[in-house]
Amino acid sequence: MNASSSPSSSSCSSSFMSSSSAGEAAGMLSSRDLRVLEALRPFLGAEAEALFEVHGRSLHRLIGFARDTSGIGWLQMLSGLRLARELLMEDLRPSQVFRSAYAVSDYLKLHFAGQAHESFAVLFLNAQHTMLAFEDMFRGTLTQADVYPREVVKRALQLNASAVILAHNHPSGKVEPSEADVAVTRVLKDALALVDVQVLDHIVVGHNRAASMAECGLL
Repeated sequence: MNASSSPSSSSCSSSFMSSSSAGEAAGMLSSRDLRVLEALRPFLGAEAEALFEVHGRSLHRLIGFARDTSGIGWLQMLSGLRLARELLMEDLRPSQVFRSAYAVSDYLKLHFAGQAHESFAVLFLNAQHTMLAFEDMFRGTLTQADVYPREVVKRALQLNASAVILAHNHPSGKVEPSEADVAVTRVLKDALALVDVQVLDHIVVGHNRAASMAECGLL
């Protein structure tokens, strides 16, 4: 990821951004789990629950499994996962308040799942941390995306945002922020501070994980 003025690594734990909840750890199905299972059953029947258990009741992991699996049933599974994804995305309506790292992590894992190129997105929030908008700002190659701070500042002003959460994916699957990621974050943080917009976090998403730069002390 590179910072650009106009259009033209640090080691870090990702455990903070795990999508597992206490209920899941105890073997209980959450309402979101049930929605996914109901979406999968018409396509996979009894296999749906088994696959859901094996892959950690995690939609983004199931999407990856479907993408990497060949043979009979692959298309049916992919269709079911897409439907499940749409159902879960309905819960992430614009008025949602992001009060926990889990909510942000789940939202971003759903968004970036299956993307083969690096892209950079921004969650624009008001003073109460309610989402005003979630937008893909920049799209890059297999390994990097150029980021233009002026465009992020401009959009924040248009939305009258008070805070932002930055996010991008690593198609390689690694979630450790690179030196370039840290540099881009600092440039954006300084630029947004000039218009009184706070950078709450920068989240890096891999295949099955996500890392919070705020938790890693990189903001």
